Amino acid sequence: MMNLICYIMSESTFTNENRGQYQPRMKPNVPGKLKFGRTFLIGLAFMACSIFWEYYNFMMPLLLKEFFIDMGINNWNDTLIGVVMVLDNIVAIFMLPYFGALSDRTKSKFGKRTPYLMVGVSSAIVAFSVIGLISSSRGVGVFIGLIAIVMWFNISMAFYRSAAVSLMPDLTDPEVRPTGNAIINLMGAVSMILGLGIRGVTGGMFPDNLDLARSSGFYIISFLTALVLLIYLLTVKETPTGDKFLEISEHSIAVDPITLEYIGEQEVEKKEPLLAGIKKIFTDKDKSTLYMLLVIFSWFFGFNALRTFYSLFATYSLELDEGQASMALMLSPAVMIIFAVFAGKIAEKFGRKRTIFIGLIGLTICLSLMPFPFMRSLPAIMALFGTIGIFYGMININTIVIMWEKAPKGMIGTLTGAYYLFSQLSDTLSPVFAGGVFDLYRFITKCPDGEQYKILFYYAIFFELLAMFFLSRVKGGEAPGFEEKHTEEN
Repeated sequence: MMNLICYIMSESTFTNENRGQYQPRMKPNVPGKLKFGRTFLIGLAFMACSIFWEYYNFMMPLLLKEFFIDMGINNWNDTLIGVVMVLDNIVAIFMLPYFGALSDRTKSKFGKRTPYLMVGVSSAIVAFSVIGLISSSRGVGVFIGLIAIVMWFNISMAFYRSAAVSLMPDLTDPEVRPTGNAIINLMGAVSMILGLGIRGVTGGMFPDNLDLARSSGFYIISFLTALVLLIYLLTVKETPTGDKFLEISEHSIAVDPITLEYIGEQEVEKKEPLLAGIKKIFTDKDKSTLYMLLVIFSWFFGFNALRTFYSLFATYSLELDEGQASMALMLSPAVMIIFAVFAGKIAEKFGRKRTIFIGLIGLTICLSLMPFPFMRSLPAIMALFGTIGIFYGMININTIVIMWEKAPKGMIGTLTGAYYLFSQLSDTLSPVFAGGVFDLYRFITKCPDGEQYKILFYYAIFFELLAMFFLSRVKGGEAPGFEEKHTEEN
C-alpha cells in the first residue's frame, strides 16, 4: 500500500548533513532480537484501526436498513447498503498510498508516523461518537448528515492507517520483522474480538433500550481507542525528524531500525509502477501468479459478503438479538488466534496449497450447514463460527506467503501490492454485488423482507468453489525444499 524505506543501502544515498541532529528517545534494538514489549505497544496503533472497523461493519448495515425503510425505500435497499459500506474501501484505495507516502517524507518533532496518529485517531474518535449520537434518529436530513459523518470517519481512518502499519518495520530489526508482524496481527485479531464483543456487553447493560445499547457501543469504543492512543503516546517515542509538528520533505526520511538514530533524507530510486508489474503478471507465460491473485479475489469476494450482511441475516432471518449475533461472530477471530500457529505448521508439513484447499473445503462445508433448521440455535451458530475461524486462518495465513514465494527477484513489493489491490477490489465490489443479488432474489421470489438473506451462504459458497478452481491451476509457491522432500517421502 505504500513505499517503506529501505534501510539496507549505502550511506551515500542519504543527505547526512543533519545526522545526529535528532537523538533517539527510546533504547536501541538488539540486532537479531525482538523487543516484545515495544512491539506490543507499537501494535496499539494498528489496534486503534481494527477495533473501529469491527463495530462499524457490524452495526452500519443494521442502521442503514432502518434508515432506508424509514425513508420509504423498501426495494433495492440491500444494494444501497452495499454502496455505503464500500465507501471506506474506495477512500482507502485512493488515500492510503497518498498518506503513506506523506508519512515517509514527514519532518516532525514527534517522528514520522506519530503526527498522523494524533490527528487521525482523534478525528476518527469524534466522528465515531457523532455516529453513535445520531444512530437513533431517523429522517432524510439525518441520513444525509450520517453519510457526511461516515465520509469524515473514513477519511480520518485513511489519514493514519498507513502510518500505523509502517511503525513496526520502522522500529524493528529487519531480521525479526516476521515475528513482529505476527504480534501485530495477533493484536488486530484481539481488537476484532473487542469490537464485536462490545455489542454483547451493551446489550446486557441496556436489555430494554435498543437505541442506548447501540449508541453506547460507539461511545465505549471511542473511549477505548482514546485510551489506546494515550498509552501509545506515553510509551512509544519515535526519533524526531524535524523541529515542527509536521512538515513534508521532498525526500523520504530515514531512521536506523537498530540504533533508532536519525539518518537523514533519502533520494529513493524510482520503482516500477504497481500497474506495470501487474501487467507483467497477466502477460507472463506461467499464469500461476495470476491464478493465485484470482484465488485471493474470489475467496475474499465471498467472505466479505458474509461479514457485511451477517448482522442482517442473524437479526432478520435467525431472529437473534444484536448482542447474541455479535458474540457468535466474535468466535471466528478468537479461534483464529489460537489456531494461527498450527495453520502455519500444517502448511510446513503438508504444503501451503493443500492447506489452503483444506481451508476452502472446510469453509464451504460450514457455510453449507448454516441455512438448515438445526443451525438456528445460538450454541450451534457459535460452534459453527468457531470452526470457521480454523479454516479462515488456514486460508488467510498462507495465501500471501505463496505470493511472496512466487515473486521474482526484486518483485516482492510489487506482488505484495498486487495482493492488497486484488483483496481491496474484492472488498469494494462484493458488498454492492451481493446487495444487488439479494434485492434481485427478493424481487423475483416476492419473499418477505429478511428471507433474502438465506441465500447469503450459497452466494459465499459459489465464490469459495471458484477460488478452489483457480487454486487447482496454481503451480509452485511452496517453501524451498518442500517439493523435493515431498517427492522423496512419496
